[in-house]
Amino acid sequence: MSKQFYLMRHGQTRFNEQHRIQGVCDSPLTELGIKQAQQAADYFKSKGIVFDEIYSSTQERACDTAEIVSGRRDIIRLKGLKEWDFGAFEGQQEYLNPPLQAGGIGYGDYFVVHGGESNQEVRERMGKTVRELLEKSSAKTILAVSHGAAIAQFFRHVLSDPPQIRGMHNCAILHFCYDGAFDLLSIYNPDDSSFVYQKEEK
Repeated sequence: MSKQFYLMRHGQTRFNEQHRIQGVCDSPLTELGIKQAQQAADYFKSKGIVFDEIYSSTQERACDTAEIVSGRRDIIRLKGLKEWDFGAFEGQQEYLNPPLQAGGIGYGDYFVVHGGESNQEVRERMGKTVRELLEKSSAKTILAVSHGAAIAQFFRHVLSDPPQIRGMHNCAILHFCYDGAFDLLSIYNPDDSSFVYQKEEK
């Protein structure tokens, strides 16, 4: 049975606004972040999309986004959906980040020596978590709220020909069809009502 799976990033946070590195550390949604989540809720409502189940990472910014988007409190929280762990760089200014590496691997294993995760660890963690929740669930339409870097590593891991997109807007929505394999149908930014990716019809 194919499932409609929506994977989205949380709304803007205080650390996003301050240009701080925000991985496993957390900060609350800003007023803009709340507005972005409400815009995502309006988008789903306009499309008649109703979720059978809703998941989020255990981090506050993702849980709060999921509640605003869905208007529900029965969110299933999974640690496996958390953001990339940036180790000692957590909470520091973003200009301290190293340059992104080629091939869509993000920062590679740069943060491992600083107590964080490698891109491969993030890919495997996200891939395992998402596959397990989809395989175990009988729901047909599912939402999961996660984080920018984790989402980017996830779709580059599960797709054979991922779109070449850098950066992930706050509350960006990735729409997949899942039937044992992942088919990315679109990436939508509710903050400016634009599709940054849509699969071409064959």
